[in-house]
Amino acid sequence: MPCLLEPPKGSMLFAALAGIEDEEHEETVVIVDPYTSGRFLVEEFRRRRWPLVAVRSSLSIDEALLSTWNAASFERTVVHHGDLAETIASLRNVGSIRAVIAGSEPGVALADELSAALGLRGNDPTGPRPRCRWDKYEMHERLSECGLRALRQRVCSSAEEAAAFAAEVDTWPIVVKSRTSNGFSGCVHLCGDREALDEAVAFVRSAKDLAGRANDAALAQEYLEGREYVVDCVSFGGEHFVSATWAYCKTPTECGFIYDNTRTLPYDSAPDSLQQRLYRYVFECLTALGVRNGASHCEVVVPEGDQDSPCLVRLGARMHGSMGPALWSKCAGREQAQPYLLAELFAEEAGGSLPRRLRDMRERPGAQAYKLTRWSVQVDLQCPTGGILSQSVEASSGDWLRAMPSFWAMRLFVEDGDRVAPTRSLSTSPGFVVLLGYSEAEVDRDLAKIREREKSGLMYIVRPGSENVVGATPSGSGRRNSISAARMRELEAEAEKLISPLASRACSPVLSPQQAPAMPPGIGDSLVEFTLNGDGLDDFDLDGGGGGGLGGFVGGAGGLDDFSLE
Repeated sequence: MPCLLEPPKGSMLFAALAGIEDEEHEETVVIVDPYTSGRFLVEEFRRRRWPLVAVRSSLSIDEALLSTWNAASFERTVVHHGDLAETIASLRNVGSIRAVIAGSEPGVALADELSAALGLRGNDPTGPRPRCRWDKYEMHERLSECGLRALRQRVCSSAEEAAAFAAEVDTWPIVVKSRTSNGFSGCVHLCGDREALDEAVAFVRSAKDLAGRANDAALAQEYLEGREYVVDCVSFGGEHFVSATWAYCKTPTECGFIYDNTRTLPYDSAPDSLQQRLYRYVFECLTALGVRNGASHCEVVVPEGDQDSPCLVRLGARMHGSMGPALWSKCAGREQAQPYLLAELFAEEAGGSLPRRLRDMRERPGAQAYKLTRWSVQVDLQCPTGGILSQSVEASSGDWLRAMPSFWAMRLFVEDGDRVAPTRSLSTSPGFVVLLGYSEAEVDRDLAKIREREKSGLMYIVRPGSENVVGATPSGSGRRNSISAARMRELEAEAEKLISPLASRACSPVLSPQQAPAMPPGIGDSLVEFTLNGDGLDDFDLDGGGGGGLGGFVGGAGGLDDFSLE
């Protein structure tokens, strides 16, 4: 017989359940490839008590994404085997479908096709250059066709073709990447010379994307020097709403640059401001690329000395990845984050609050799309010297970093005894620290202190040794900058800590302790069973057979395997 439970007041589970809507829904929301930041979308829909079905576009998914997969959050999982009609038939067997949404980059194309076939709100998969929302070559060709600034580029089946393109551009570095936006770890290479270019083309052509598909060619593009911005939007019926704005701050190196930090930006509503020019260009790009409904993530460079000519680097027709949505909600509020806005757009009648917000932006001069209440900076650590670590960064500086006023999160990639090289790319960064404060000045003070400690020799205690890049992609020339797989995995592991028990893998009964991350603070051993008086929550099923509701919670010695709100 099921017993009634109430989580301890003040616990994470109590807080999560307190935000759940009372009304259950008969229709189902489908999320295609609910990996990486798609977890936060799952969490938002569970708060609203929508039944969820997952569609996996492929079973050959990159390890970094697969580590974020949690089947227990869904009523059912459908695997797409390449036959659209078969997948549609499987979904129709589920019952009435409210929406189909891409949860991560590999699911963008299939989500568009499923939405169109089911007559649901989405983006047209048959428009001009239908691959342009996920194929970076088609993306920039489409922008050029629409008269918008785009990168010079060439699809290269050999190193010789890439070298010919570099000669035409007549400047280094050259960027080499895969065509698909759902590229693999290490997918972007900044090449400072011919040797590095040859190596990058060979690497891209020999690798697979995040969905397990092989590359038959590499994409070479010009490199634009300038400040890079991220503009996250949610679109409704072809109108675009700015959800978030970030800036990448970079430090030049011999192979291009390294990321110094990524920071949140307050909204600037002045008509002639750089941000408004940036937003107008991004909106034109979204329209040209056929983004009419749903989330988008645009990375844009504003070239040095030419602030009137921003240029898109890439579009992701999905949410900001990794921990982005959770961190932004800390800075601007849950109602401003993309998961909330997507749930409003796709699940609520007439788009929920989004039409009103769009109308306010049209009709009220100076209206603010968002307002920051906290500021954040992700600091990419930089080791100034090479050698063998005599002491881990955790041992030398872990407590010091956590004691900073704006410290929020940290992930370190190196341990005692590792060989480290001077940081000259993301591959050679020893880790990152996320700062979160109530003013930009507060986080900048802590950022400056971190850089001072790095230079002082107190953070990286090394003894002489051969310089080996920890976790980096091998490079004979040393002039090829790429992004490591290890960094992607660590980002996703840190993002997992931000998921509530509504969607956390740590709280899933289908995962062993070896597979799941550590329980979030306040959950673990402190979870105890006790009986309700019948008010509040409904039955919690301890026999694991409920299958519905919140999709499972593991806790304590009591053996709680599953619970259901139904």
